[in-house]
Amino acid sequence: GGEKIIAWWKAHGRDPREKLLIFSDGLDTDMIEEAYHHFHGRVRMSFGWGTNLTNDFAGVSPFPNPQLDPISLVCKVSEADGHPAVKLSDNPEKATGTPEEIARYLRVFGDKGRVSHAVTV
Repeated sequence: GGEKIIAWWKAHGRDPREKLLIFSDGLDTDMIEEAYHHFHGRVRMSFGWGTNLTNDFAGVSPFPNPQLDPISLVCKVSEADGHPAVKLSDNPEKATGTPEEIARYLRVFGDKGRVSHAVTV
């Protein structure tokens, strides 16, 4: 997605170095470092690092311990001024809102590039 938005900014006469990309969605330190090195000097960056920052115990227990599994706790807007809110994602499993509103938004914005992935955090 980062390459696409940089190309879009350039096509519209914008300097990507003046823009901010915020990467998120289940990041770990390796993914953050990879994105940073890939985009460094081409765009400003920030990283939304939540669950895996505060719960990085995966694989450290010598035996299975479900109490160490991360949970995903994220607050999302559900409505604004009495109107239902929708959050679309490149992963359809992460979309929020009523099915009718999600379908309406997809008719407006399209669903190209959306791929289902299991949501683990």
